Amino acid sequence: MPEASPKRILYYCQSLVGIGHLTCSLRIIQELLGHAEVDLIQGGLETTQGIEHPRFRNLRLPTLLHDSDSGGFYDPDQGRDVDVVWAERAAAIQGFLRDRYDAIVFEFYPFGRRRFKDEIKALLTAVKSRSGPVPVFTSVREVLVPRALENDRRMVESVKKLIHTVFVRSDPEVIHLRETFSLAHEIEDRLVHTGYISPPSPSAWPERKQQVLVSQGGGNVGRELLEGAIGAAALMPHLHFLLATGSRTTPAELDALRATVRSANVEIRPFLPNFQHCLMESALSISMGGDNTLMDVLATRTRGLAYPYQANPEQGIRIGKFAAKGLLHALAPEDLVPQRLKDRIEAVLQAPYPTRMVAMNGAVVTSEHIRAVLAGERP
Repeated sequence: MPEASPKRILYYCQSLVGIGHLTCSLRIIQELLGHAEVDLIQGGLETTQGIEHPRFRNLRLPTLLHDSDSGGFYDPDQGRDVDVVWAERAAAIQGFLRDRYDAIVFEFYPFGRRRFKDEIKALLTAVKSRSGPVPVFTSVREVLVPRALENDRRMVESVKKLIHTVFVRSDPEVIHLRETFSLAHEIEDRLVHTGYISPPSPSAWPERKQQVLVSQGGGNVGRELLEGAIGAAALMPHLHFLLATGSRTTPAELDALRATVRSANVEIRPFLPNFQHCLMESALSISMGGDNTLMDVLATRTRGLAYPYQANPEQGIRIGKFAAKGLLHALAPEDLVPQRLKDRIEAVLQAPYPTRMVAMNGAVVTSEHIRAVLAGERP
């Protein structure tokens, strides 16, 4: 009897600021490729992240980014009219889609990316016309930025209309979706808390150095954290400060930051491809509060100080809840002056490492749940 062909899954991920959403998506896709073909439609800034696999296809859409001043979109690459870019994206999607899909996975939608809803609805219509009705899943982070109740209501209506399962990237013993989404109880039957999504566990553990790893994350926010660390480093000559800038930091910004260094114990590097290894070598991590970065910190059992992105409350909520569980230590803007940051660093270096374990196998759980649904083992 011939072997059944693998299931085929369409995955849609649109990034706006950093690479966190894409990082989670790629980790889930790596697990899905064990039992399915995956076509990824990806939007956002250029990144070196990717997958090489015979069952994987990838479409990078022309870039559209959100302009926080105007509230609209703009083309960061060529400055073209937005309508032209939308049309190019639509044509690219139609040319990329295949005749049959067994499921669709959205990153974050409909809890976010609602400004892309016309593109997403057109994609859904195209897949349905070729494949008939297929289950639609979404993967969402555990902290949703508080919104007006009417916005939450629209999200719930979209979930009930479109979504088979909402995969929440969280350990519910740390953060349950109902703590950050007021109407979670109305979609409780569709929620699956998968555990956080983290990189594979290290196979070897290098010796810790007298090193502080200060990381900006995948975007280009949090420069004040790097500047604060440079100031504290001058007061702590016995420690080596390794500063990893964001993936979107320009050469001019890198030079400007290096010009502020006043001590020989500071090393500044662009985005680190071997971030996890550098964490394992460090006595302390000082980072932003994105979920992927914090999972790297926990997975490598590195003491952590975390500073939230100031433009919205997501990271502050996450850091506060993690700190309350004893998983890390929170930094506030007033902590970034040199002497105060020095004091915080010294205190955390003397503190015991947290012993609490956190569920971090979310990519495997998500993949297995989708496989079971497509195999008819789950309703």
